[in-house]
Amino acid sequence: MAHDPIKCVEQVPIFRGAPKNVIEALARVSVHQKKIPTGQMIYSSGEPNDRLMIVDSGRVRVFSYADDNHERTLYMLHSSDVDLTGALFSSHEHHNFAQAIEPTEICYLKQSAFKDVLKSYPEMALSLVDILGERLTLLEQRDVTDTLLTSKERLYNYLLELQGQFNSPTYKLPVTKRELALYLGITPETLSRQLKLLVKENKIKVDRREFTIL
Repeated sequence: MAHDPIKCVEQVPIFRGAPKNVIEALARVSVHQKKIPTGQMIYSSGEPNDRLMIVDSGRVRVFSYADDNHERTLYMLHSSDVDLTGALFSSHEHHNFAQAIEPTEICYLKQSAFKDVLKSYPEMALSLVDILGERLTLLEQRDVTDTLLTSKERLYNYLLELQGQFNSPTYKLPVTKRELALYLGITPETLSRQLKLLVKENKIKVDRREFTIL
């Protein structure tokens, strides 16, 4: 299916509901479908973080290095995922790394181009204040909730999120179990125990890296 620059921009949460002329202006100044081969870095720690990124197709792994110098997967980006929204509003450096783990196409909107559009459409700036306020409130609530969840609950919530991303109750885990443990902030041994509990509770089925939500 042909890439639609308008739909690409419309899927960015902070732009949903924006007037058509604003979306069209943002689509014109965005870069669409930049091809990234498997294994290539999209950005690295220390580089300028000055653009919003949309994964048009493929998968991207965002990771950092722990104190023991081991890689830690922070999260995965899949088709239609949006990342680095904050880069549109403030200038700073990347603290993490992003790498394509399969042939990937990304679209991006640079902060400078975004601000030029806002100057032409000041009503959009006022709308963004309300949208960002709502998002900050939701993030604060989510941080509190995550702090109170047990490791098993965090694991199960993550597996449910993957079910939604793949739009299927059965899917292949996009990261290794070791990377998943690092992402959840638990040891591989704890991850193994919690997976066995979820299987015992008849919530999931596991066949190596194939998971099924029951």
